Amino acid sequence: MMALIVIWMEQTDRALHLSYFDHRVTDLTIDAGFYKCVPIGDLVWYDINKNDVWDNNENGINGLKVNLWRNNFGVWTIVDFKYTGQKPGSPSDDGYFMFCAPPGEYYIEVVMPPLGLVRSRPNIGTNEENDSDITSNGKTEVFIALSGSTKMDIGAGFYPMAVAGNLVWRDDNINGRQEANEPRVKGVKVEAIEMITGKVAGTAYTDDQGLYSLDYLEKEQYYIKFTPPAGFGATVPRAYSDDLDSDVDHSYGPYTTRAFSFESGMVNENIDLGLAYGVLPVDWLDVNVHRVSNKHIISWSTAREANVSHYEVERKLDGEKDFNPIPGIVAAKGNSNQISSYNHPDLDVDKPGSYVYRVKQIDFDGLFAYSKLVKVVVSAENSIEIYPNPAKNETNIQVSVSSDATVMIELFDGISKLVRVLKKSDVQVTGSVIYNMNLSDIPAGVYNVAITVDGVTTQKKLIRIE
Repeated sequence: MMALIVIWMEQTDRALHLSYFDHRVTDLTIDAGFYKCVPIGDLVWYDINKNDVWDNNENGINGLKVNLWRNNFGVWTIVDFKYTGQKPGSPSDDGYFMFCAPPGEYYIEVVMPPLGLVRSRPNIGTNEENDSDITSNGKTEVFIALSGSTKMDIGAGFYPMAVAGNLVWRDDNINGRQEANEPRVKGVKVEAIEMITGKVAGTAYTDDQGLYSLDYLEKEQYYIKFTPPAGFGATVPRAYSDDLDSDVDHSYGPYTTRAFSFESGMVNENIDLGLAYGVLPVDWLDVNVHRVSNKHIISWSTAREANVSHYEVERKLDGEKDFNPIPGIVAAKGNSNQISSYNHPDLDVDKPGSYVYRVKQIDFDGLFAYSKLVKVVVSAENSIEIYPNPAKNETNIQVSVSSDATVMIELFDGISKLVRVLKKSDVQVTGSVIYNMNLSDIPAGVYNVAITVDGVTTQKKLIRIE
């Protein structure tokens, strides 16, 4: 009598295991399970109109390898692969692929050879059948395949890459313009960084001609970061036309550019860096300090700024050995060949004596430099009084000095326009002097009287009434 054979099949990692059982043997520990394989696919296409979704007139791409990754107890492995080709039963539908896989956790990887193509942006639009699902590393998101279900909506669109370039040169005359006699710089590291994620999307180094190229950029916003050689700084940015200028303005950190938007197929070869050896970040024009009422105003101006982050003001009083910063910082106005003016107050100035100030310039590399020193002297015995105030036709200004001093008195209106010089700059001897001021020809209003004693200006409010 022939024995009855029962076959139980189990598929594990593409291998079939067959078991044979004799009907005369009883074994209640063995079970048999069946499932429907899950279709997983569907299309890799060329996005000819670069709109990030598949359109009916767009062709598939044949011959690309597609890997099926499966999670096997926490370890991701490739369990199958296909090459894209013509869809079965169709005369012309290219770019097709399909797996029939057991239930599990998967993702798809499309292996794109160096053909100058990058992925379309994923998940554009509301139709899952027409969008692209490939992330920046060429893979889909993880998905669960259940017995009896299908996953035939996986698309992968591709279109031409964008390219960024172009030049790093040595700007010997520090004018921010590329000139034929200025040498090119080799070996400078250049990176394209995604605006949204901060991810480095590409890295290149300048060649013998100072040229670089960053390819395989996607439809994204990027900024470019340079790493200059030691001892070099960035020249003045955007001083000329885009094909001749330097673009590093430190928008997103040291030696970075502003953001650039790239589209598929775009080539931007005007992203350049001019280097200047040992460049001084600032050309100082002037630094001054004035006493205004009960504070000191430190002011300074520059003719040129490059690579400057911010300014701090430091001071030293009589008897102090070191300079110390006063509260607050002043942000630089940006890289420029134009005159930039700044001021910063020192409010802690009640103590008599000499106040010596300097301005500290800090660049984006953390390096710094100082301005010249300026000084103002505060005397404890000097005093200024105005009476009567408010005044109708005249008022008196009493100036008391503890030693011979140069005194000047000026009258300004409410918009700081000079109305009259009440006393020209001249020496006043030790003691008090009363200066009479005729107000009869001055309109009613609020004025400021500026009394300058040895370079220290004190402002007093004066009210003229009818």
